[in-house]
Amino acid sequence: MFFNFSKVLIAVVAATSASAMPSKRQADSVSCNFGLAPSVPVDPSSTNLVSEFNFVLGRSLAIDTGGSIFNVGSTILAENADGSFLVNDVLSADGKTASETAAILTSWVGETKEGIVANWLVQSVTCA
Repeated sequence: MFFNFSKVLIAVVAATSASAMPSKRQADSVSCNFGLAPSVPVDPSSTNLVSEFNFVLGRSLAIDTGGSIFNVGSTILAENADGSFLVNDVLSADGKTASETAAILTSWVGETKEGIVANWLVQSVTCA
């Protein structure tokens, strides 16, 4: 009985210690506006586009940097008549400065990024 109790106690202490460790967040983030056009028509009234853009932009940055990223979240600034969107997002990548992250993001112009409900052509990127 003592043997099993000690195993449980060690497991609980290890789990508590791991969850109490502070997470490292990149403070050097960059705010960018993205012009994004879907590969298929997307209905904003029935699609959670904020989640879609968080996925597309965050996943794409993580792939390009090969590491952890921090995504503050997407804000849809405009839905254009042609079905494209203007989106703002604040992003950072571990080990990258804001200018290095901006260089990666601005290099996406002309590329198509994989999404959940559509793939997205990156028409423009401007970072501040």
